Amino acid sequence: MGHSRYGGPIIDMPPHVARPVDLEFVAQINLGEFSKFDKKDLLPKTGQLIVFADIRKDKGLVIYTDTSSEQLVRHIHEHESDFFAGILVGNIRNNSECLRDRLTHSEGGCYSFVSDDGLVWDDFAGSETSKIFGIPTHCQWPFSIVKEKIDDDFIVLLQFGENGFNDEGVFSVLIKREHLKNRDFSSCEFHWAQT
Repeated sequence: MGHSRYGGPIIDMPPHVARPVDLEFVAQINLGEFSKFDKKDLLPKTGQLIVFADIRKDKGLVIYTDTSSEQLVRHIHEHESDFFAGILVGNIRNNSECLRDRLTHSEGGCYSFVSDDGLVWDDFAGSETSKIFGIPTHCQWPFSIVKEKIDDDFIVLLQFGENGFNDEGVFSVLIKREHLKNRDFSSCEFHWAQT
């Protein structure tokens, strides 16, 4: 009950909170499992983040609850649409990344960004990674959009990449740093990136 998971039919919700019928369950993050890795002290230390989305409309809902795992109520919603297969999240660890990690050697062609030393922006770099925080990943965004999101103080609240979670794309939830500090999840951005 309350274990971090991605997709699937099992949703552990706080009492008296209904599952949104127009969105599919995406993820449940047990913050107690993640907060010890949060070196910037941005995440709540306890509780759950429960994420729902409609990836075709880039809309969704993030519910934060400080309800203990023992008080959650299990709901089962079998379906065959997006995120129908579930997987428990494990192997949580710290890592770091910077914009330079997304640069690679040019093989000719047209690129949205070329560094002074001839490295080019790789639109697909980071697409295998699932994470909290770090550089946003979206294969249809040129360097300028990624940089704009970072400059506008958006951070990655949640990203599920192609490393065993998604075989066909990357799902990300972005939130402004100030909103996360204030525990205001009402203006998150939801992005599905697929080639």
